[in-house]
Amino acid sequence: MKKVTELLKKVTLIVCGILLFTACDDYLDELPSKSSRLPVTKIEQLDAILAKYQDFCIEANKAAFCGHDDFGFPIALYDAQPMFFPGPNQILQSYLWDFENLEKAGSDVFWGGNGYNQAGEYSKIFRANMVLAGLDNVEGSREDKARLKAEAHFIRAYSHWNLVNTYCLPYTEATKAEPGLPLKKFTSFEESAARATLEDTYKFIESDLQEALKCQTALVQAGKPKHWRANTAGINGFAARYYLNRNDYVNALKYADNVLSEYNTLVDYNTEMGEEDAMGFGIYFPTTFDWDTDVYTKRIEWKETLYMRYLYASSVDGLYFPSQDLQDLYDKEHDLRYKYHFVEGVMDMYRCDYSYPVYVFFSMTHMPSGPSTAEMYLIKAECLARQGDYMLAMETLNTLRAKRMLPGEWVKLQANNPAEAIRHILEERRREMPFAQRWFDLRRLNNNEDPNDDVEAVSRTFYRVSSTAIYSKEAPVTYTLEKNSRKYAFPINQNEIEVSNGEMKQNTY
Repeated sequence: MKKVTELLKKVTLIVCGILLFTACDDYLDELPSKSSRLPVTKIEQLDAILAKYQDFCIEANKAAFCGHDDFGFPIALYDAQPMFFPGPNQILQSYLWDFENLEKAGSDVFWGGNGYNQAGEYSKIFRANMVLAGLDNVEGSREDKARLKAEAHFIRAYSHWNLVNTYCLPYTEATKAEPGLPLKKFTSFEESAARATLEDTYKFIESDLQEALKCQTALVQAGKPKHWRANTAGINGFAARYYLNRNDYVNALKYADNVLSEYNTLVDYNTEMGEEDAMGFGIYFPTTFDWDTDVYTKRIEWKETLYMRYLYASSVDGLYFPSQDLQDLYDKEHDLRYKYHFVEGVMDMYRCDYSYPVYVFFSMTHMPSGPSTAEMYLIKAECLARQGDYMLAMETLNTLRAKRMLPGEWVKLQANNPAEAIRHILEERRREMPFAQRWFDLRRLNNNEDPNDDVEAVSRTFYRVSSTAIYSKEAPVTYTLEKNSRKYAFPINQNEIEVSNGEMKQNTY
């Protein structure tokens, strides 16, 4: 076994070498090949692995896309244009929580990637582990090694956190012994695929997070935010998200304040946002929109980003359809987020005569999901309110709203007690971060100390489906995700279960 392990260590360095020596300028163009014997000897080579931001920024998470109450696909829309779901594919199965068929459907891009231009979370973890494994074997300054070590731990923590909050139950005292993730700490292909407990999974993530927080790289460099790489604001922003998710409001507030003391820039929708006929169809998209998803210019320019990550949905059925419940949360007359991001007329492009808006941010498939300054204001406000300081919480919340609303008396929300403040803040979270954070919020709100936050059930009305057919001639049925359902853990793809030779166990429902 020792000989095999040592051989795999060498293979890892060879793989790393191919990644680096096929680089173009600062970025990498090809996947590795084990046929090369080019060694990794310099810090610049390891740095290049983490510099290819396209390998890290995409999150093709179906649970975050459509597993919650921000997403709604009216049956009348399907009747008007069935092409959106020509069959019961992974999006529809996720939307209806049809996990029996979802686990057997194709492959899971979010888990492992597609082998081409989309890196799954375990693929990102593997890259981080390559860097950690190579740091002791390369030439470079102590400062550069410390920087890359912190960044690799950050990537590993972030990806494990995404995975555990998608495929595992919410972490509580009652669930801590439930299955967590297969923890990937090395690059060895013989590392166990058995799932650690939920408690051990979170301990590992937090350990990585604490290592990442040693980062000394500022977000703003040479006058511009470099948010596609790990930085102090981005890592503190993730820490604030992590501790909010754990209902640790003291630490969540601390890390949100750390961010805002370093970087508190907000986009003013009154002066910095507009709309344009970006595709030439007479449909007005926000000026953040770019029809070419391979062009990152506008995404990189979005100045609220602390760490660049995007929720991603592909194909014609990958539009962000907002539920009526979500739409009703907006002040449609004064809220500029509704004006610019809820785009009417998109259905005309699909020859659909049922009028329904589509939520659009950077493209019809990409929206921000990484930590942002707006999220930090929301986390700070929520933590203050949960600790009793509801007046400062509302002041913090209204600072954000002033950048999103037309000027007027409607900007400043009022609260007479912490409970009212929390309700306002949670509604503002949905308005500010629809889709991208709602799945994670549902999980934590149903498992925190305040029963007033609970979302009792999420329901859909759609036709009965099987693994191969949509029975649109039958009467529609109701699908429900109950508050404490075990379906708050998405199934692991059956291919992953089989490859593990029985080590990895499926979720039970």
